[in-house]
Amino acid sequence: MTTTVTRRDLFKFGGLAALGVAGASTLAGCGQPKTVAEAAAEKGLADTGASAGPAFLAPQEPITEFAETHEYDVVVVGAGESGLSAVHTALEAGARVACVQNINAAQTTGNMAASIDLTQTDEAAVQACVSFINWKSDYRSNRGLVNIWAHNSQEALAWWAEEAAKGGVESKPHDAVLSYNGYDIHLHANTYFHVEGNHNAAATVIAENLAAAGAEFFYNMPCKQLATDESGAVTGAICEDADGAHHLFTATKGVILACGDYSSNQEMLDYYAPDTKGFSLFTDFRDGSALVAGMNAGAIMTPHTHTKMIHDEPAAVRLEMPFLFVDQEGNRFMDETCCRMGYMNNFARPYLAKAGFTDSTAAKFFSLVPANWESFYEEWKAASPYDISQYNGDNKVNPEKWITADTIEGLAEAMNAYAAENDWKLTNIDAAVLADTVARYNELCAAGRDEDFGKAAKYLVPIEGGPYYAIPRGSNKLPAILGGLVVDSNHQCLNGEFEPISGLYAVGNASGQFFGGVDYPMDIEGLSIGRAITSGYYTGRLVASL
Repeated sequence: MTTTVTRRDLFKFGGLAALGVAGASTLAGCGQPKTVAEAAAEKGLADTGASAGPAFLAPQEPITEFAETHEYDVVVVGAGESGLSAVHTALEAGARVACVQNINAAQTTGNMAASIDLTQTDEAAVQACVSFINWKSDYRSNRGLVNIWAHNSQEALAWWAEEAAKGGVESKPHDAVLSYNGYDIHLHANTYFHVEGNHNAAATVIAENLAAAGAEFFYNMPCKQLATDESGAVTGAICEDADGAHHLFTATKGVILACGDYSSNQEMLDYYAPDTKGFSLFTDFRDGSALVAGMNAGAIMTPHTHTKMIHDEPAAVRLEMPFLFVDQEGNRFMDETCCRMGYMNNFARPYLAKAGFTDSTAAKFFSLVPANWESFYEEWKAASPYDISQYNGDNKVNPEKWITADTIEGLAEAMNAYAAENDWKLTNIDAAVLADTVARYNELCAAGRDEDFGKAAKYLVPIEGGPYYAIPRGSNKLPAILGGLVVDSNHQCLNGEFEPISGLYAVGNASGQFFGGVDYPMDIEGLSIGRAITSGYYTGRLVASL
């Protein structure tokens, strides 16, 4: 049977047919959610024929009655890093600005934001950085979007740090040099690791400063739909107050979706990022509803699978060096050359499945490290600069936080005790199994050839002599999904025919195509938040000037 999908269908369903996206029922591990046709029937709406998608892609019944209408030039949906930055530059450009937020306060998650120091980095090095990000994103990045970050991030992050400092929240700067393709890229980051409440403390005072400067904030006012005119142009945001009444926020210049991702909406995760199954959700308020409103207005979603950010390794144990990795039963399970925190989740699927995808600690493992581990760091780092690290920002690993024993048998006992204390339910390390694993690994190291996993000989360092260290590693929390609505180089949302939608923009994690790989690259720490601040900063000014 042939299904005909019209141009209007593409507006309604996010252009899925145009992008060749498979139906939800074909995705592994996704279950059987309601189809578009079923959801449309429940709402008394017509089935347009594009019935393969999940229920959240069903056409929305238009909201036409409003308790109140609010008139503005620019409406920003979301009060995180990107939203607050958009509010600032739109306000600075002279626009009347409203910011609607689905919870009761400004809210951010990260505590480090990266920028390029353009005073020390020439244009060739800037472009090398853009190419580096594209490489780390499996060559799926929109180069124009990355260039916006590259050339505007220094100004945007300087504003953020200065504005937060006005409210007493000081950044501790972190500087680093990334060398790629023979170019030195000087990076500068704001960090708030030291601040109680982390980066959200900065967001709170910035929101207060913006409100004092004339921006109007409407909290507990989630965006449910977008208002459009007969041509399809977006003319405002339709929000719902705590009593269930709807409010129309008109926007003569544009609506900026800065609503973040959908990482607390399980149905959207199952559809767009099925490889996140089993990981612990970080928030409960990133429900994706404003993204759905954008798709209902004709915007399209970045093709999945979307880039996922899997975190939760404290600085003290983030030793990203390829020694011996063992699972929670004491068996070696991989070529340890892939040792960066952001990528390790890809080895966790069998263990998450073993736990029935109900226990995210199944993603945890141990790294066994020799007593002289530090002597290898500089040599390995020079040979593989994008793989080896013992830092999280300025915070270095701390061996005093590691598990230690004088014998392998004692180490097995200490590892089991640590797991019990931290509620790792699957851990059951038999001392004999761990001893056999270490003995086999040492044999391979002595031979200089890894017959089990093919690891490079330069990384085959035996675990012998004591004292012995076991480092608890493995990330099991999902802070964010980095795949939003498709935008052009001005962050204007595109429809199914890749035409810009008048009046609709998306920034931060609500916008896609900055990242494109399966995993979030940790090689430029703070890149996601630096990108969020920069995209909002750039787009707020752009929209206000229209």
